[in-house]
Amino acid sequence: MAKDYTKLSDKCLMLECSQDNLRAFNQLFDRYFEPLYKFSLNYVKNMEAAEELTMDMMHNIWRKRNTIEIQGEVKHYLFGAMKNVLFNYIKKKQMATVTIDELPEMTQLSSETVSQEIAFKELEKLYHQKLEQLSPQRQKIFRLSREEQMTYPQIAENMNLSINTIKTQMLMSLKFLRENMREHVDMTLVLFLYLFF
Repeated sequence: MAKDYTKLSDKCLMLECSQDNLRAFNQLFDRYFEPLYKFSLNYVKNMEAAEELTMDMMHNIWRKRNTIEIQGEVKHYLFGAMKNVLFNYIKKKQMATVTIDELPEMTQLSSETVSQEIAFKELEKLYHQKLEQLSPQRQKIFRLSREEQMTYPQIAENMNLSINTIKTQMLMSLKFLRENMREHVDMTLVLFLYLFF
């Protein structure tokens, strides 16, 4: 009897992919291309660029299928990988708009930029540590909203909860994160703008 790949979990599909199973990858592709594309479109605001970036990221998953090690949910890994692709794309696009006259100034700012990137990575690490301190339900709601771009009604339906419950849980999560990252006020604002808007 032929295997029904549509019923396999994400982890099972990734395991099949690591064994060079193209049908498993095609199922994973069909399952995640559309949500990853919509996620990308929120950042690049260009349909062709979003589609190309999403295609490239998914094909990169296939190319690295034998070496990828995923800790946690495959969905979170894919959206994290997509966010990294988008970050690099936006950074390259910004650099491409720099004129020759601006290059000396950019060189002077390079060390400052490196310091900012290090601080950003440290703060993002802290953010994830604090996120892990939320209850499992609040974590799931928060990730569905901020990482997978789901609306409150969609999350409510997904988790079989009321929309008001979702709103309340999100408010409590945001309050917790802000209060526990208060000593990093300036960079926290930058991080929240990057992650949430």
